[in-house]
Amino acid sequence: MKKIITLILILSFIGYPLKAEIVTETGKHRHVGNISKNDSCRIAEQKAKKNAIIKSIGQVVSSNVVSNCSDVDGEFDCERNQVSLFELNGEITRSARVGKAKYGEELGSEGIYFCEVTMRVNVEPIKKNLDPTFQFDVKLNKKIFQTNDIIEIEINTSKKMYMSIFQWLPYGGKKYNVITKIFPNKKFNKKVKNNLIDGNIKLEYQVYFPDEIKKDKVDEYMIFIASERDINWLNEYAKIEGLKRQLSKTNILMEKHYSGYMIIK
Repeated sequence: MKKIITLILILSFIGYPLKAEIVTETGKHRHVGNISKNDSCRIAEQKAKKNAIIKSIGQVVSSNVVSNCSDVDGEFDCERNQVSLFELNGEITRSARVGKAKYGEELGSEGIYFCEVTMRVNVEPIKKNLDPTFQFDVKLNKKIFQTNDIIEIEINTSKKMYMSIFQWLPYGGKKYNVITKIFPNKKFNKKVKNNLIDGNIKLEYQVYFPDEIKKDKVDEYMIFIASERDINWLNEYAKIEGLKRQLSKTNILMEKHYSGYMIIK
C-alpha cells in the first residue's frame, strides 16, 4: 500500500442543513516570523473556510482532532487538504474576504506574529444522514509511521453496512496524487473478500514512504464510506472532487469518516 499519515482526524457527520447557507467565519494563523505575511494570511484564509464548513454542516467530532499542520512541510497545503476533506460533506461554492486581513505581532508574545482573516462563505450541503442507528467508528493503531510499519484499522459498526475505504495521497507526483480504493481491493488486501461489515472488522496494511517525494515527512488520509447498499465505486479517482461528485448525487444512506496520519522518512 502507498504512503500514509499526518494528523489524526476521525470525523463523523450526523446532520446537515437542507439548503445552502452563507456563513461568516474567521481564521487565525500564528507563526514566529519564518514565513511571509502573504503565506500566513493564505493559511488563515483556509482555516476560516474550514471553520465555515464546520459551523454550517453541524459537525460532530467523534474523537479529538489533533492537527499537526505546523509540523508538516507545506502548512498551507495541509490546511487546504483538510478543507477538501470537509467539502465531501458541505461544498464551498463561493467565498470572499470580509474587510482587510489583520496582521501584526501578538500582544505579550515577542517574536510571534499572526494573520487573521474573515471570510464570507456559501456552503452547499451534500449528504444528510438522519438515521441515528446507522453509524460506525474507526480507530488507527497510531498516527505516525515509517516505511514497512503496519497500519492497523479497527472498524466498529452499529448494524450491517457496506464499507469502502479510499486512500488520498495529496502530496503530488505523477504516481501518487490520486484517490485509490484500497478496500475492498484484492491488490491491497487479499484476506478480506466481503465488504459487508456486521459488528467489527480489523484490517492491516503496510506503509511506505513515497520515493518520488524529497520531504522528510508526508501526510496521507483515509476516507471511510459506509452505505446501506453496495455501491460500485471506481478503483481510482483522479481528484478528490471526482469522489465528491459521486457522494453528492446518490440517495443511498451513507456515513463518512476521515482519518489522517503521517509517514516520516
